[in-house]
Amino acid sequence: MLRLLAVVCLLALLSACESNDPKVLAMKPADLVEFTPTAKLQKIWSSSAGAGQDTRYSRFELSLSDNRLFAADTKGRVYAFDAESGKKLWSVDLDISVSAAIGSDGDRLLLGTYNGTLHALDINTGEQLWQVKVSSEVAATPAGNGDIVVATTVDGVVYALEASTGAVRWSYDHTVPILSLRGSGSPALTASQVIVPFDNGQLVSMSSSDGSTQWEARIGRPQGRTELERIVDIDGTPIVDGSFIYAATYQGSIMALTRGAGRTQWSKDMSTTQNIALASGKLFVSGDDSTVTAFSAMGGETLWENSALKRRNIGAPAGIDDYVAVIDADGYLHLLQQSDGAFAYRFKPRGDTFRSPMLSANGSLYILADNGKLTAYKVASKP
Repeated sequence: MLRLLAVVCLLALLSACESNDPKVLAMKPADLVEFTPTAKLQKIWSSSAGAGQDTRYSRFELSLSDNRLFAADTKGRVYAFDAESGKKLWSVDLDISVSAAIGSDGDRLLLGTYNGTLHALDINTGEQLWQVKVSSEVAATPAGNGDIVVATTVDGVVYALEASTGAVRWSYDHTVPILSLRGSGSPALTASQVIVPFDNGQLVSMSSSDGSTQWEARIGRPQGRTELERIVDIDGTPIVDGSFIYAATYQGSIMALTRGAGRTQWSKDMSTTQNIALASGKLFVSGDDSTVTAFSAMGGETLWENSALKRRNIGAPAGIDDYVAVIDADGYLHLLQQSDGAFAYRFKPRGDTFRSPMLSANGSLYILADNGKLTAYKVASKP
């Protein structure tokens, strides 16, 4: 199965900076707007989580459990930190080429490799509990619910493994499209469900016990004549919140579905390759044009839209206190008011570029830079 990488042409953006052609200028990233800061993010601690990520387009994630923060780098080094102080609790070097990290089920840490192995570590010590060979590269951060561990591979196979031993409980083989974006959304697990996003815009709910299909839903439908036009990947992890599931696709929709039956509660045209965020009854989405939009989680109404960051290639949003944060390709973090999308603060966090989604928990915002710099911030008093 041929799986191709869809990439953005940076040369076109660079030429836009030197051209007076209106069509070329239309591709230029928006200039930063001036505003009066009404909030501030204060650094709490900073540390190193190894070498970070390499040039392959992975998006490592942070994991939090019992006030411990976990991170990994592409060389197989795994780190545990005290989430409040940043003190390093332990680290291990697995000497593996990590493609997807780091998941947690409360007892185990979970990561996958480019050469198709899945690893589980003891969350308290980093000791390797088991490793399992799978069919191909692990495409997204594995997930677990204490009973099973679920991982997806680039050739479309979903593996459910016994959490205690790594033995395969069941697997599900899904056809992948000829052309898709690099990367995949991680599965979302409940006690009885495994909800998996696929590269063809399909969301499938499976029984955690035996892998039987409970329901299937289309978040995006391929349209257009060319394979590029027909890409509808779900590259963000679905959000499970009570009786609803939220998911979004590239060149497709953002959608709310009932968790039990997969029925559509509401749907809006939207295109994103990032994780979406849920806070205070609002869904926050970073569109592919770098417009930030807030939707009502219950009804899907558009509450506000901030288009001042267009074409700045922003990452996934993260809610913190009364704000939502995004980081652009130049390394600027933009803090917006959750109420109306107005700019509240802007600064450059420690690090270089930021592919990893930010993690917001317990009033802190944790940011992992591509070079492995890990920093915790909190909202401080107004400047």
